[in-house]
Amino acid sequence: MGSGASGKYTGTSSQSQPYAPSYHVEPKMHQSDIDKGIYHDGKYDKNPTAKNLNEMINGNYIGNKNTNVDMPYVIDMHGNIIIGSRNGNGKNGLATPHPTLIGGKDPEVQMAGMLHIHGGKIASYDNISGHFKPNSKSMTVADEAFGKLSPRLFKKKGH
Repeated sequence: MGSGASGKYTGTSSQSQPYAPSYHVEPKMHQSDIDKGIYHDGKYDKNPTAKNLNEMINGNYIGNKNTNVDMPYVIDMHGNIIIGSRNGNGKNGLATPHPTLIGGKDPEVQMAGMLHIHGGKIASYDNISGHFKPNSKSMTVADEAFGKLSPRLFKKKGH
């Protein structure tokens, strides 16, 4: 999952950024967001569905036992895992990519990727974000942040 040893993102010719303690939106993606109106008035709007993952914990589940979703996540500069729906819930139905989970003029994250929840349990997470393009070495940041969650919130291997 994510960028491999080559530094390329699966299915694309796009390179990850060099390893760093934090990441900003790639310039080409930023320009694309300006062109699409996702970045306007000097900032990214905040995704209206963005939440701290801790707010979605319900006992031993993320959401409930019927929650099945793949959604973007970022780890902010305070170590919080922020998640939200991806498409169509922005202004005038625009997409809400990774930077909108933070919003603002220049969103900065420690890590970004996709979170996969099956049956209310975390099945996996990765570093796939076309906007931030985090280096695969930053998966240690994700492992540390997700490692603070109860093991009961994770799908058991083999199930």
